[in-house]
Amino acid sequence: MAIMGRILVELYGEEALDALSEWHLRRVEERWRRVAEETGRSDPLIFLQLFTPEVHEYEVVRKSEKSLEVIVRRCLHAEVLKRMGAQDVGLKLICMGDDAATRGYNPRLKLRRPKILMRGDDACHFIWELEE
Repeated sequence: MAIMGRILVELYGEEALDALSEWHLRRVEERWRRVAEETGRSDPLIFLQLFTPEVHEYEVVRKSEKSLEVIVRRCLHAEVLKRMGAQDVGLKLICMGDDAATRGYNPRLKLRRPKILMRGDDACHFIWELEE
């Protein structure tokens, strides 16, 4: 993916990567809209499935039917893309997918991420909160 992103930028400019990202994010949003329909759920706890011990070193700080807060200290995606010098590609094609998933799943659910490993921060800090 990182190599593909680099090739797109070299051949067609940053706009090509942006177009791919927009297409991908629309698909992610649609997929999570279907998840909500199929499961009948709207709570933030469903996003716990995004974190796996094989890929993430993480801590669940808070969880309830109305909020979920997770801090990720290590992420395999971020580590690999950093080594490749392709964090910008990862940010657009992986990290922004979390926002799209949240929008598709429940428009009343808001995601804040004060820190993102792919941007060079020391952690990813996810905070999902259900708006009343």
